[in-house]
Amino acid sequence: MSFTKSKLATCIAIASMMPAASVVASQSDVLSPYSASAQQTENATLYVYLSDKGSLTKATINNKSKFAQRLQQIEASQQQVINNIMALDGNIKTLPGSKLVGNFIRVQADSSYIEKIKQLDGVQAVVVAAAPISVPTNALRTATSPSTNSITPASAPAFSDDMTAGEGVKVAIIGSGVDYTHTGLGGDGSDESYATAMENAVNAFDGFPTDVVVEGMDLASDAGWGLDPNPIDQNVYFTRDYDGATHNTGHGTRLASVVHALAPAAKIAAYKTSNVSDPYGYGYSLSSETSSTFMLALEYALDPNQDGSFDDRADIIVVDALGGNAFYAEHDDGVSGAVIEAYAIEMASALGSLVVVNAGNGGEWYDNSFNMTWRGAAPSALTVGGMVADEEGNMMVTEKTPYGPVRGASTFSKPDMVSYAEDIEVAVVGGGDEMDTQSDTVMAAARMAAAAAVLKSKRPSLSMTEIKALLMNTANNKVMDLNNKQGELTLIGSGAENLEDALASSAVVWEKGSYQPNLSFGFSEGTGTQRYTKQVQLKNLSEETVTYDVALTSMGKDGDMALTWEHPANISVPAGQTVVFPVTMVVDYTKLANWPMKMGSDLTIENWQKIELSGQLQLMAEERPTLSVNWLAKPRAKTSITRHFDTYEEIYGTEFTQKFSETAGAYAQQFTNDSETETTFAVFPAMKHQPNINVGKEHTKGNMLNTVAGGIYDEAMCSSGKKMVVAGRFFEPNDVGMANHFDKAGAALVYWSTYQEQFVIDNELDKAVNGDPYAWDEATQMVMSGFIEVDENGQPHSYYIDFNKEYDWTDHYGRYTKSSLPTYVTGHGQNFVAQYCLDDLYHGENMASLEDFDQNQGWLFGTDRDALANLGEPIILFNPVKYGKTTTTEYFDWFTGEMVETQSKDGGLPLISRLVEEGEAKDYSPMVTLAAGETAELAMASECNFSFGFGGGGCQNDGMLIMSLENNWAMATPMGQGDYAFIPHPKDGQSHSINEDAEMGEVVAHVELDAETFFANGQYEAEWSPYTLALAKAIPGDPFSVANNGEITVNNPDAIDYDAGHMSYDLEVIGYQGNAYTAVSTVTININNVNDIAPAIIAEMPAVTMDAQQAAEIDASMYFSDAEGDALTFSATGLPEGISIDSKTGMITGTAAAGTYEVVVTADDMVNKTETSFTMTINAPVAEAAPEPKSDDGGSLGWLSLSLLALLGLRRRQH
Repeated sequence: MSFTKSKLATCIAIASMMPAASVVASQSDVLSPYSASAQQTENATLYVYLSDKGSLTKATINNKSKFAQRLQQIEASQQQVINNIMALDGNIKTLPGSKLVGNFIRVQADSSYIEKIKQLDGVQAVVVAAAPISVPTNALRTATSPSTNSITPASAPAFSDDMTAGEGVKVAIIGSGVDYTHTGLGGDGSDESYATAMENAVNAFDGFPTDVVVEGMDLASDAGWGLDPNPIDQNVYFTRDYDGATHNTGHGTRLASVVHALAPAAKIAAYKTSNVSDPYGYGYSLSSETSSTFMLALEYALDPNQDGSFDDRADIIVVDALGGNAFYAEHDDGVSGAVIEAYAIEMASALGSLVVVNAGNGGEWYDNSFNMTWRGAAPSALTVGGMVADEEGNMMVTEKTPYGPVRGASTFSKPDMVSYAEDIEVAVVGGGDEMDTQSDTVMAAARMAAAAAVLKSKRPSLSMTEIKALLMNTANNKVMDLNNKQGELTLIGSGAENLEDALASSAVVWEKGSYQPNLSFGFSEGTGTQRYTKQVQLKNLSEETVTYDVALTSMGKDGDMALTWEHPANISVPAGQTVVFPVTMVVDYTKLANWPMKMGSDLTIENWQKIELSGQLQLMAEERPTLSVNWLAKPRAKTSITRHFDTYEEIYGTEFTQKFSETAGAYAQQFTNDSETETTFAVFPAMKHQPNINVGKEHTKGNMLNTVAGGIYDEAMCSSGKKMVVAGRFFEPNDVGMANHFDKAGAALVYWSTYQEQFVIDNELDKAVNGDPYAWDEATQMVMSGFIEVDENGQPHSYYIDFNKEYDWTDHYGRYTKSSLPTYVTGHGQNFVAQYCLDDLYHGENMASLEDFDQNQGWLFGTDRDALANLGEPIILFNPVKYGKTTTTEYFDWFTGEMVETQSKDGGLPLISRLVEEGEAKDYSPMVTLAAGETAELAMASECNFSFGFGGGGCQNDGMLIMSLENNWAMATPMGQGDYAFIPHPKDGQSHSINEDAEMGEVVAHVELDAETFFANGQYEAEWSPYTLALAKAIPGDPFSVANNGEITVNNPDAIDYDAGHMSYDLEVIGYQGNAYTAVSTVTININNVNDIAPAIIAEMPAVTMDAQQAAEIDASMYFSDAEGDALTFSATGLPEGISIDSKTGMITGTAAAGTYEVVVTADDMVNKTETSFTMTINAPVAEAAPEPKSDDGGSLGWLSLSLLALLGLRRRQH
């Protein structure tokens, strides 16, 4: 097969994490489950990582005394390790390492010392240095349909004509150095100046630093080793002969010139991490940037004079980044080099610098999700993709811009923003005053760094964390994708910079705690309704109180119907203050359809966009810029089933049991798909099950195997009529079907090799595996070798090594062949199923038929951080034809007088069948798709407990694996009883409800049963020894009874009166069968309050007398109460025209003509109604008469007011 994109995009382009020559040096294409192969070289640069973290930690960043003490400890421990290494060989050279953002030393030594160095005290890991392999662009580009991009790019605009823009800000450039003699960077542009700089390439001299490029360091010295103080960018173009690797000449100069053009008053610091040099006169050699030189550059950017003070740090650090498919997880004990770089960026950010990184050029490899650069995966970095715009300002992403988000990251999303990346004017290294144009996403990063510099210079009181947030809050998200549709959050982030709004904004907003200017709810899987809350922090930057209206928008996808949101309608923030408010996402998982991702080929960008629900939280205020915070959620409904233990039965002598053997029996039991959607279930016998992650790997973020399973099954699509299935489950979900860390076996998600039985026995692998088995004759020693890995489209598929071909070390991937059968892997999935036509695996004379596969094969599985079996353990023995290990024994037959050979089977064959009408044959299969609510039967045939139809002994197997292929539901269970009681038990913690007005004998619910095994004998109606449920403890009042079959009924209606305080009961229920008893379980019955009490009249409403045209104000609600607290609505009849009653408040208001009216007021609690009445008298106007002495009477209204006050006092006392 061709690996024009798969291997290149996901392995080669990020080969900086593994030895570049290891593939060439490898003697096999079989992946090792235990370690990555490394070429033995006499002069390798080794990174020796120490066990402790660098001196920069959360505890030391803001505590100078702790930092100094920690730095001393790191320096002492590094020196001790160096002394121990030198004791191995005095010829080993030491090179500068890292002690701030990381903790490693570098040495030049023969790679044969690796294992010895690993054993030294304080050493955590030893990694061979390797340079990224540069691959021609056309080798990575995918063939795509013509773009609908109709944009004619316009020139990227300047931010300002203000020559003071960027003043007081320092921007560090990490890359190939900077040509500080160029006129575009403040130099005089003369040939003499550049020549002088090059003559002093390893020296300090008067021409550096300059007014613009104020400091720097060459960490890839022209001397061929060590450091030098002159970071001049060389005008040397070089291609290495043996692998075509090139030097990105002038890269740093181009970045620096973009920053200087847009923020002319900002100062530049240059840190050179790659080089082409000829120090010894033997010809040029390439020194590419490594993790070591990159981290050293970060340390110099943070502390230029290395005095331990960070006051002179760069405000902004511009970083280029390679590769794609980045993975990031905090607190990873199994961290790889690329993730360590992201950790270092986090430390730099914590010190107050903003690291700006390009999102990468992954869009030219393939158009799929999770394709960020590894450095761009750092949460606090400002990760930038590319876009173009036309003269009218219509914006569209560039073809190189990749999709995010970041694998492993659930609390943040990438990229953060996009900016202009095409035809950007740049300075030409060594060109004096020559300018050119450059198109690349890293140009967008340089522009964004300049934007941050301008914003920081104009708003110097803001931290760089606030600068990043403000740029994102005010970004313009009207950026289209290549199909001219609104760009997804995972493609454009918050959008393009809007510096005008960022400069004018009155506030800045982010998620509290993470300081991320987005709300990433990440992937979730659940049932029912669940709530997820984020705390949003809003800081007022102005000198007056600001009130924002709060709104939430979405992209309008189908899954949005399952979401409801809770947030305040508006938020007021006093001047200079910060407020925090909650935003809650409520997910109704029952309203979600199945994800359109069941097979690897389904993992397309179109399907990812269907399930990635996103939008914006917007804060709006009049005459102020709107602040926006993106949100992203990927909810998925989880499968649920009900096992019907009362259908359990044992089967003998049927067509199904004959599938396994003549002496087999079977367990059979029904289960129901309780999911709201159609679900495909699969079941396979387990080869190996480990219930817990191995000790020492609990905090390792690789793909850790929980169960592996499989077997050989019928398959009409294969010429042999048979297929090999290899299935399994991880402890944690894998986002997209590839390795988290690529330093062990590349991008493979999981891989395995199987060895022929005689080879296993001859090498005693059945006793212990002490390293990679060496099969020198694949025809007689190997069965198969396979793996799951993403293809050229970023979609996971199953591959196998074609052993019919000889291995060619010049074409390492030449034997890798994609299976013709589908691979079942879902996004964010834990379950996987690989399938191969058996005939595709045939090779040599020993493995040329189904019968040849009928042997105890030795299986070894590997992932990026795991292996089954582990070193020192016996190899996994599994016969896929017999669905488990087989044992052959001999005994003397007294009847024939001969030795007889017999074979026993330790495994079992579990299969699923839909239910059929009586008389119809069941159709058993390892995979069955059930509709929502459909019931099926799972049966498991075995000899283990059914020898000759009688209860035989148990077998040594690892059970079976039942899984959903729609999501992450699975059950690893013994095939039979295992170590558990073979009866179900009442499910502890279950709850049910009943209304308080339930009558005697009314059914509340049936007690739910559970079991540690799939099968359990819970037959209530069994003729012999039926299963029975009963109350284990009496409850006062005997409100409920529990029948033998678990039916809970009302026994005493008077005892379930909610209004009398009986709100719930805990029943203690026990199950038993014969002399076998379960543990007591708690079953909670909640009593529902029923609206069975009518509203009460507190007091009769008094008569009201008032004059015509006098406004009535009568609070009728004061005369009613509801003992159950139900909300009341009010109505009235008999009111005169012009006077009405408010149905919610009960207020009677208005004016009316004279007359006497009989008014009836009704209070309604939606079930019961209560009425009261009063007389309303409205007097007609009277002729004016001579004034009379005033009276203290107050009239009828005065009396009414007094009566209302008295009633109010009465009502208050009642409350």
